[in-house]
Amino acid sequence: MKASSVRICLTPEKEFYLIGYGNRYESRRQPAKGVHDDIYAICSLIEVDNQQLYIFNADYIEFEEASCNEIKAMLAQKYQLNPDLIFFSATHDHHSVMSYHKHWSTGIFDQQYYDSFVEKVEAGYLQCVQELQESEAYYGSGQCLGYYGSRIYYGEEADNEVILVEFRNAEQKTVAALCNWATHSTVLDPENDLLTADLAGAVRNKLAAGIGVYPAMIVGAAGDCSNRAYRQGTDFEELERCAQGCAQQILKIEVNQKLDLHFESCSTVTYHVQYKINDEREYLNAYREKYSLQLAAAQDAQARKLALDNIAQIDRKLQMQDVDLTLYSTIVKCKDLEIVSSPGELGSELGISIKRQSPAKCCLIFGYTNGYYSYILQPRLYQDSARAIGSKYRKEDVLGYMNVIEANL
Repeated sequence: MKASSVRICLTPEKEFYLIGYGNRYESRRQPAKGVHDDIYAICSLIEVDNQQLYIFNADYIEFEEASCNEIKAMLAQKYQLNPDLIFFSATHDHHSVMSYHKHWSTGIFDQQYYDSFVEKVEAGYLQCVQELQESEAYYGSGQCLGYYGSRIYYGEEADNEVILVEFRNAEQKTVAALCNWATHSTVLDPENDLLTADLAGAVRNKLAAGIGVYPAMIVGAAGDCSNRAYRQGTDFEELERCAQGCAQQILKIEVNQKLDLHFESCSTVTYHVQYKINDEREYLNAYREKYSLQLAAAQDAQARKLALDNIAQIDRKLQMQDVDLTLYSTIVKCKDLEIVSSPGELGSELGISIKRQSPAKCCLIFGYTNGYYSYILQPRLYQDSARAIGSKYRKEDVLGYMNVIEANL
C-alpha cells in the first residue's frame, strides 16, 4: 500500500460571510471582521491493492450532496477514480466561510470561491499522487475525557473514544494520519465574527507537532456530543485551553497496532424515509412553548443560545410538509480497516454500536461526509432533545437506517 497527505489553505482572499448558527446572530448577517486563523483542507490519499481512497477533510460546516457528486464525477472521469472511494469530510466548523455553500439560508454564495474550492480538491489529489510513498498502517485508540461529552445529559460521556491511524514509510516517518473523534468543533460564542478553524483546527495544529504531519480530523458520531457542559468560557483563551487539553490526551495514544490492509469491497447502502408530519403538529407546538418559556427565563448567553437552538429545531420541523428522502452510507472494507460514512450527525450511541458490530480490527466512523442530512440521533434522546424531536427522522427511521448499515458491515 501507499499513502500521502497535503495541507491546502481554504481562507478566502476577499470579503466573506461566516457560516454556522443560521442568520439569527448579527455575526452571520454582516461580513466577517477578519481572520483569526486560516482554515484548511487535509487531503489524504490511501492506495490499497491499486484502489485509491481520496479523503478531502475540510474546515467547513458541511458539504452539499450535489456538489460532492459533481466533483466526484469530474475526478472519476479525469483520473479513473472510483467515485465511491472519494470522501468529502467536514470538521463541522461553525466559524467557517459561507462562500462555497450554494443553498445556505442567507443566500450568500461566491461562484469564484466555489470554483477555487473545486480546483483545490483536484490540486490536492494531484499533489498527493506525486507524493505517494510505500507505507504501512498502524492504529491506536484511547479516551479523551474532561473536555467534551454529552450535550444533552450533562456529566455523561458520549463517544469519547479517539482512534488514530498513521501511515508510515520505510523510514517510519508518518506521511498521512487520520484522527477519528466525535465532538462538535464549537468552543467559541456564536457572536464571534472572525474566521477560525475552532477546536478541530487548533487540536490538529498541536497534533501535527507530535505526529509529524497534519492529521485529517475526521468527526464521527458527534450529533449529541460537544464541550457545552465543560466550557469555562467561549473565547479564544478557552479555545486554547480545550485544544491543549485534548491534544495532550490524544498524543498519549500508542499507535503501535499494525493493520493488514487489503481491499475487499466498497458499497453504498440506502434507507428510504417517507412520512407526513401533520399528526405531530400539536406535539411539536407543545415543545415550542416549553422552549419559549426557557428563552424568556434565560439569564446568560449560553442559556439563551440553547433555548434559541431548541426553538429553531422545532420551527424547522413545523415548516415541513412531507418527509421524503433517502439516507445512505458508504462502507469500505480493507480487511483490518473498515470505514463507515454518513451524511448526517449521528448520535454517539449509534457510532459506538457500529464500531462494536464491525468485524474489522479498526472501524472508523466518517460523519458529516458526502452531504448533509442533519441529525440522526439514538431513540432515547427523543425524550429530552429538541435536536431529536425536531429532526427529520422518527425513531423507527433511525432504527431502520442502523439496521441497514450494520447488516452490511
